[in-house]
Amino acid sequence: MIGLAHALQYGGYQHVVEADIRGFFDHMDHDWVIKMLRRRIDDRAFLGLIRKWLKAGRLDTDGAVRYPGEGTPQGGIVSPVLANVYLHDALDLWVERVVKPRCRGRVLLCRYADDFVCAFACRADAQRFYQVLPKRLEKFGLEVAPEKTQIVLFSRSRPDPSMRLVVIGFELYWYRTFRGRVQLMRRTARKCLQRAIRSITNWIRSHRHLPGREFVKELNRRLLGHDNDDGLRGNAAALWRLHTAAVAAAFKWLNRRGGASVGASLGTRSSVP
Repeated sequence: MIGLAHALQYGGYQHVVEADIRGFFDHMDHDWVIKMLRRRIDDRAFLGLIRKWLKAGRLDTDGAVRYPGEGTPQGGIVSPVLANVYLHDALDLWVERVVKPRCRGRVLLCRYADDFVCAFACRADAQRFYQVLPKRLEKFGLEVAPEKTQIVLFSRSRPDPSMRLVVIGFELYWYRTFRGRVQLMRRTARKCLQRAIRSITNWIRSHRHLPGREFVKELNRRLLGHDNDDGLRGNAAALWRLHTAAVAAAFKWLNRRGGASVGASLGTRSSVP
């Protein structure tokens, strides 16, 4: 994220291709996965275990066991690794070896698992990439979501204050300082912030029975973890919104439990950021 922000700010990139792979974890081709792993691992027994893991039956909501012909289970401990291997061969190497040599300007690919954007200095290069990308992914059994795939003008020289670029849970946008300088800012994406607020509120509601000091310690630990993940320059408003929501939820639910007041449970209000 830091490398992408620095490149967009100072690298001279003008256009960004936003792309979304539809149901990526559900459509990974098993044969391609094994073929890609075989290039890196010379162990037939280990590859056989990976294949069995991919083919393992899954218990559906109706109680029936289904054996998938493609995809990898989301939440599986190996799924993120396989996803990176899959898109490294399908996308990263293709951009590095095929796309970049054929482009007139500079190209930058930023990817985390199946979430990626590609920045271009020339619009013509971005248009060619946009047209060829679906064909490239189709070769590996993948499909882009047309409604979430587009070319956007995201240029420091022609900043659009209304343009928001969402990458890996953060919104990137241009901001003009009081001195007239155009600065790239980052903040937690709206959906991610709402999800974090719901998560911390649900935790407070389900753990309000904890003793006061233990409750505050655990709550602060979760807020600190969020601050460490999203504590970027310019993101103070989003962090403050989460902390404010957490304090409000703590006072609401601690007041609803019997036998203790909010003051007795929290000790002091300053204990919660």
